[in-house]
Amino acid sequence: MTRRRLVLYLAIGVAVYAGALAATLPATFVSQALERATQERLALRDPQGSAWSGSGRLYARSRSGELVDLGPLRWRAQPASLLSGKLAAEVALADAPRLTQVDLSPSSLTVHGLDVQFPGTVLASLDPALETLGPEGMVRIRSDKLRIDAESVLGLADVEWRGVRLSRAQGVEFGSHVARLRGGGSKVGIELGTLSGPLELKGGGTWQRSGGFSISGSAEARSADLATFLKTVCAEYRDSRCIFRYSRGL
Repeated sequence: MTRRRLVLYLAIGVAVYAGALAATLPATFVSQALERATQERLALRDPQGSAWSGSGRLYARSRSGELVDLGPLRWRAQPASLLSGKLAAEVALADAPRLTQVDLSPSSLTVHGLDVQFPGTVLASLDPALETLGPEGMVRIRSDKLRIDAESVLGLADVEWRGVRLSRAQGVEFGSHVARLRGGGSKVGIELGTLSGPLELKGGGTWQRSGGFSISGSAEARSADLATFLKTVCAEYRDSRCIFRYSRGL
């Protein structure tokens, strides 16, 4: 037997063993791994099946510790992918219009066909200022392909916030808006825009692993009640426009 053939047989044996091991691991293993990887920002409850193929209900943890229901989560891994040195799986959250393909390797995470929706209340966990405003509505994230590793983010994504509402401003309509993200390595460019409604949002910024998040722009009111609200919360307001600047380090 040649050395090359021996190495091939060993690789196949390792892959088969890993597949068999994954098949025997309960779905609770995925639940525990997810909480560790997200520092308990996400939680998987009522896990069923195995680490190889299973389901559960996904929750996001708010700053107060309350769990926000994101819907049912299903996953199915592909055993043959282990032969290429990565783990590939199909994932579906709630009633997503298509399956998301996830490729996980020791050095990176690649996501294909991302299209997920979740309640706007989840945004409150990102920053105390958002928590104070009480975000509502629905958030949708879409991307054909994103690749994330320790040094870079590559790919394009749209983050839509539709039917924007704030518990602090009951009865005020804010419309629907989008943040278009462009990952070009160590920096992610951000472009803000309006999809519909009485608030015209313009601006942009960047996110960097080394420097954090920085964004600026303007929000122009096209209704009387919205203009009144912006005047009360905006530090710089003129000509029916709120000029904003925001930054947050890592």
